[in-house]
Amino acid sequence: MEAGYDYLLLRKPPRRPLIKFSGLFLFLLGAMLLATSGAYYGYAAKARADLDNLNVSLTGTHTALQLALESEFDLDPATARPKLTPQGGFATGFDPADDGSLFPAAAAKVSSGAPAAAFAIANQRLYPGESLLAGSWSSPLSFEPAYYRENTLLRGFTPIDGGQVSTVNSVTPATRIIIPSINVDSAIRELAILDLGGSRAYETPANTVGHIPATANAGEANSSWFFGHTESPTMGEGSVFFNLRDIPDKLRRGEDVYIIADNGQRQYLYRATSSQVVPQKDLRLYETGMATIHLVSCVPRLVYDHRLIISGELIAIK
Repeated sequence: MEAGYDYLLLRKPPRRPLIKFSGLFLFLLGAMLLATSGAYYGYAAKARADLDNLNVSLTGTHTALQLALESEFDLDPATARPKLTPQGGFATGFDPADDGSLFPAAAAKVSSGAPAAAFAIANQRLYPGESLLAGSWSSPLSFEPAYYRENTLLRGFTPIDGGQVSTVNSVTPATRIIIPSINVDSAIRELAILDLGGSRAYETPANTVGHIPATANAGEANSSWFFGHTESPTMGEGSVFFNLRDIPDKLRRGEDVYIIADNGQRQYLYRATSSQVVPQKDLRLYETGMATIHLVSCVPRLVYDHRLIISGELIAIK
């Protein structure tokens, strides 16, 4: 009993440092999570406030390429397309039996401020690296600037009149989409409908652009709808439309943005005319009654609760 009594008197109570450090760790973790959540909500609020900058419309305006075309061809001011003669040919100067190379002459007028040598790949600076896209660093001699590639892709297109547009369900679905000014070149896949039990929805396209099959095909006289990911940091579904958000600024600066839809038989050239942002819950597919294209992706980054819609009109075919 005495030994036990001495033990109780002399022995200090056991320390519990683990409890102290656990409490401190939990406090710091909570503070970090609170700060992170606050920063995210602050970023989200700022990003949503900036979405108005993505709303642009060129309705009723003429782009630089259109103005160049007007100086070379007799265009109808109401449609900005070449007037047709009773024989079905173009009203002035254009021979349909020619090589169909409409756009090089017009593009040359648009780019009159730049020397012709600027379009030669050999004259491009290979280094420093900002002159090249990252994908071309391993083979710099194969690099083609966006404007050079765009001018090359636009050759051979023939302006199309509204009466020449194909009817719905008469054109083969497009299998490739190219937007040279923002370096988009992707395959297109027809989207399937997923059964979610109480509802149905279209699948999300992974590493490709998805076409809503219930809408018109590219080149037809109605609205074609295409969807693609801005980015997919957790699901790994690609970022095919990552640069789509650059289009509104290009339109605002007066730059022409062209969209090429290719079905393996024909190529259809669209010109972007507007961009619009809508909340995710308010997105509805609509018909314009004209040959138009609509490209959809998620905005803003890391929030993804709105949809950016880039719309364009069919202007030429090859």
